[in-house]
Amino acid sequence: MVRRINQDSKKFIENKDGKVTDELKTENLCLLRVKINKSIFDEIIKLREISRIDRPPKPYITYQMLSIPLGQFEVGVSPPKNATAIAILDSGILSNHPLLEKAVGDEIAVPLLSTDRIQGDKPQDDVGHGTKVAGIAIYGDIKGCIEDKTFQPEVWILSAKVMFKEEDRGTGEIFATYDESELLEHQLEKAVKYFTGKYSNCKVFNISFGDPYKKMFGGKRQFALATLIDEFAKELDIVFVISAGNLDLRSTGFPESYPAYLIREKEGVKIIDPASSAYAITVGSISQEFGPSYRDKAKISFSPAKTNYPSPFTCVGPGYRGMVKPELVEEGGNIIFSPSEPQKMEDIGGKLIVLSHRWSEDGKLFTVVHGTSFSAPKVAHYIARLFNQFPEYSPNLIKALLIASAEIPPDRPSPINEITFNDSDTDLKDILKIYGYGKPNFAVAKSSDFNQVLLQAENKIKVDGIHLYYLYLPGKFINTSGKREISVVLVYNPPIKRNRIDYMGLSMEFHLFKNAEIEEVVRGFKTIQFSDEMDDIVSKKLKLKEIDLHPGVELRKKGIHQKGVRIYSKSPDIDPDKPLVLAVISRSKWLKSKEYLQDYAVVVRIRHEAMINLYSRIKERIRPRVRIK
Repeated sequence: MVRRINQDSKKFIENKDGKVTDELKTENLCLLRVKINKSIFDEIIKLREISRIDRPPKPYITYQMLSIPLGQFEVGVSPPKNATAIAILDSGILSNHPLLEKAVGDEIAVPLLSTDRIQGDKPQDDVGHGTKVAGIAIYGDIKGCIEDKTFQPEVWILSAKVMFKEEDRGTGEIFATYDESELLEHQLEKAVKYFTGKYSNCKVFNISFGDPYKKMFGGKRQFALATLIDEFAKELDIVFVISAGNLDLRSTGFPESYPAYLIREKEGVKIIDPASSAYAITVGSISQEFGPSYRDKAKISFSPAKTNYPSPFTCVGPGYRGMVKPELVEEGGNIIFSPSEPQKMEDIGGKLIVLSHRWSEDGKLFTVVHGTSFSAPKVAHYIARLFNQFPEYSPNLIKALLIASAEIPPDRPSPINEITFNDSDTDLKDILKIYGYGKPNFAVAKSSDFNQVLLQAENKIKVDGIHLYYLYLPGKFINTSGKREISVVLVYNPPIKRNRIDYMGLSMEFHLFKNAEIEEVVRGFKTIQFSDEMDDIVSKKLKLKEIDLHPGVELRKKGIHQKGVRIYSKSPDIDPDKPLVLAVISRSKWLKSKEYLQDYAVVVRIRHEAMINLYSRIKERIRPRVRIK
C-alpha cells in the first residue's frame, strides 16, 4: 500500500513538471522531498493521502558553528585581477584574517586634520565593525559558506578606515565613531577619489553607518552627505549601497507594539543620513530563518518577528520627498529575548554569523551580530557579482536587474500581511516604506529562466522625450492557470542640485499599454506638448488601455529607482495578437538643455508560476524601440 501511494504521488508530481529529489520509506514513514511550484502545492494539499507538508529544515546557529577550525574549510584562491572591487568605508578591516586576506586589494586610513585617533599608517580595525561588514561583502552568506565548508572569494575588498574605537565612560561599551572635528563629507571625498582613481574595477561602495540624529522626515532638505554621494555616483558612474539605520528600541514600545511603530509616521523610526541618497540603494533588514533560541532548558526565548518579518530595529522610509526607501531588504538579524528577562536581548538565534576581528585572541573565526549594517553588504555583494557577470553594463542596468529580481516576502506581520501589490498606493505605502521592492534574488537577476523572462534595454533620451518599446505575450501566459506577474523597472541618473525646489533636473516615468497597436500609441503621444502644469501625460483614450502597475506612477516617479508590478491570479484581459507597449518618458524640471541626453535602463520581467516555456516564445517576437520625440 505504501509503495503504491509513493509511486502514485511521484507520478502525479512529475506529470505536473515537479521534481522528486529524495524519498524515504520505513515502517512508519513514507516521505518525499519534492521541488514544486505553488500551483502544484495547491493541488497536492487537497489529496487525502498527504498527511503533512513541511519546508526543508533550517539549522540553528550554534556556538559550535562559531568554533569550527580553519582546517575544516576549503579556502579558495584570490579573485581574478579584474574582478569587481567593493570599497568598504568603515572602521577598517583586519586584513590578516584567514578568510579575508586573499581578497583584500588595498586598505587606507583617511585622516585629514591633525588627529591621533586614526594614524595614516594604521588602517586596521580596532572595533570589529568593518571586518564583519567586509566578510559579508566578500562572501554574501557566511552561514551558507560554513555549511558548504567552502570559502571562495569572487570580489575584491578595498578598505577605507574613517571610524575609530571609542568607549562610553559610563557603561564601558565599545563603539565606532569618527572625529567630529573633521568633515565626514571630506573624508568620503578623499576615499572615493583615491579608490576610483587607482582601481578601475572599483564600482561599488558600501556605507554601513550614518547619523542617528539626522532622520529623513517631513519637509527636510536632502542631507549634505547624501547629496555628495549622489554627486559622486553621477560623476564617477559607481554604485553606493547604504544601510537604512537602526532604531533605539527603548523608545518604540518593543515588543508589545511591534510592528505598529514601524508603520506610524513618526520621525524616530525614519531612515538616517546618508540613507536618503537618491542614487544609493538603501537596504533595510528582515529576520532570517535561524529558528528560536534557548536561554536555558526551562525558558524559551522568542521574538514577535518571524522569518522574513521586518527586523524590529530596522529604520523605515519613505526617503527624500517621498522616494521609495529602502529599495531593498536583506537578512540582518532579529531581536530575541526571554519573557522573564526582557532587557537581555542577546540570544544567538536572532543573529547573523560574521567574521570575527578577535579570531587570533579568541580562537574563533566567527562571531554573531545583528543590524542593518550587515544587510547592506549582502546587497553590495550581489551588485559586485552582477558587474563580474556583465562588466559592460552600466550602474543603471545593474541596479535595475537587481530591483527586478526583488520580491516582497509573502509572510508578513499583521496588519501589513493583508496588503497586496494590487492595492491602492495609500495601502501600499505601509509595505514600501518597510520592505521597499523586496528581497533580491541574485539567480533571477543574472539570467532569464524557462518560465520567467527578463527583457532589458539601455538608452539615452532627450529632455521631454518619449521612447516606446513593445513585445508580445504568448497565449500560454494568458490562458494557462496560475499566478502571473508583469513588472517594469526604470533606473536613471539625472543631474541634481540641492538648493533647487526640484532636487533632480528632470524626472522620468513609464506607462504600459495592452490591446493597442503600436501606431495607436504613437498617435496618442505624438501631439503632446510638455508643460510644467501637465500632471497626467496619458490621453484619456490611451488611459483606457493602460495596465495599472503598482505602485502608481505618481508615487514611483518620486525617485530614480522605479518599479511597477501587476499580478494576475486569473486570466488577464490581454490580446496575445497585439503587443504590450511600454512608454518611457522624460520630463524637464529645471534642466532645459536641448543637447542633454539622459541615460537610463529599463527591465521588464514576465513570470508565470506554471512551467511553461515563456523564454523562447517571447524571444521570437521581440521588437525594437520606436522613437517618438
